[in-house]
Amino acid sequence: MTTKETAIKLTRDNLMHIFGESDEAKRLKTIETLWFPSGECMFIDAMGVFKTHQAISGMVSQLEEMNPGQVFTELSSYDVLQQDKETDTWVTRVKWGVGPPGKKPGLTGWDVVTIVGGKIKACYTFLGDPIQK
Repeated sequence: MTTKETAIKLTRDNLMHIFGESDEAKRLKTIETLWFPSGECMFIDAMGVFKTHQAISGMVSQLEEMNPGQVFTELSSYDVLQQDKETDTWVTRVKWGVGPPGKKPGLTGWDVVTIVGGKIKACYTFLGDPIQK
């Protein structure tokens, strides 16, 4: 059975070690470790729907090309809904920001993550308004 602490750790690792990872090989290996098998998972954001590990990693590479050198930071605590013990399902949420290191994020968003059996099944990203500079 997955613990609440594990659900939070998976959500944080997804943000920092997948979306925050610039090394594509390292990122893909982390996706393979944290996520459901390729083809059984889903990431949805404003750019599209991605259902394989390679597609998720490729989308992160596209983000990096658009914003080189940007870093992700946590902007909220991790919210966790009640666990469905029958299916070992958790739903978590975190607000994040992305921008130049050491500076105010230029874009914010929310990740809502579904975790089943200790693996990420789905991640839904809602983009916030760009922060005024």
